Amino acid sequence: MMHILNKKKLNQILTGWSTKYDIYAPQKVEDYSQFLPLGTADELALNEPHNTRFPPKSFFLPQSETLLKYDHRLKQLKEVVITPKPRIIFGIRPCDAYAVKLLDTVFDTAEYTDPYWKAKRNATLLIGMGCNDPCQTCFCTTVGHGPFNHDGLDALLTECQDNYFIETFTEKGNKLFSDLPAATKDQQRQVQEMQKKAAKSMQPAFDTTNLKQNLNQSFDSKYWAAISESCLGCGICTFLCPTCFCFDIVDEVQRNERIRNWDTCMFRIYSLEASGHNPRPTRKERTRQRIMHKYSYWIDHAGEIGCTGCGRCIRNCPVGLDIRAMLRAVNTFESETVNA
Repeated sequence: MMHILNKKKLNQILTGWSTKYDIYAPQKVEDYSQFLPLGTADELALNEPHNTRFPPKSFFLPQSETLLKYDHRLKQLKEVVITPKPRIIFGIRPCDAYAVKLLDTVFDTAEYTDPYWKAKRNATLLIGMGCNDPCQTCFCTTVGHGPFNHDGLDALLTECQDNYFIETFTEKGNKLFSDLPAATKDQQRQVQEMQKKAAKSMQPAFDTTNLKQNLNQSFDSKYWAAISESCLGCGICTFLCPTCFCFDIVDEVQRNERIRNWDTCMFRIYSLEASGHNPRPTRKERTRQRIMHKYSYWIDHAGEIGCTGCGRCIRNCPVGLDIRAMLRAVNTFESETVNA
């Protein structure tokens, strides 16, 4: 069922939710937007031409997180009690919601479940905001998704003139909007046409048909050294990526805590071994690792590409590297494999 919400009543809805949930929504910060706790006087940034600068993965995998504490008096480790308050992430874009679902294949599987991740996931509802006018740096349709993709969402809003049209996909999502009037069939058709138009407006960024095969065959190509010459190794592309999940675990002696911190394959010391050997000694190998992980190794791991096309790495790269151009180039290579 599709519900209809007048824009003027949105604050009333959010205020009502705040009695039971912590609400986080995109808000303006300088020249960008980011998810922040919602206060009574805060102004939402729902009409930005692109998604928030920082991905909402930090709600589930914080940039720095305490895993264990050490009690000197008892001389033993103490687990951190995980009791997050129920919360709603409102206005999350479909690409970011799907990224969280992809990360579930890492942190919540039959073989391994991360209790810190799962507790936060179970306490969180994701209310999406579709993209009527996708940003030029976005390419979600190329990697199999779309500006109104609903995978991973509890509900999805589509903006149409003075109203938001709301589709719900889970029981929790339906409860949030059950008191709102239902949209008419004509209104539903209008919304569906808007969604189709937005998706059609996005041109393919590159061909994914044989991309994995082409990447695997070009593993030893000189191309990686060429494109890595411009890279600064700053790690922005991975820290702002909604699906990158690499982390390091350190023991903070002065704090008596074991901490999990974000890490990145773009840093030199990431793969440095205790012996001093580094299998990825230069930016060439590290650039290759980043691209191969998204477009080859993720497919081996989860059966799909590990990129949602959010475009953050393109918009925020300080030297203008564009992953779309990199992948288009890879698809033009002739096979360097010698047949026996």
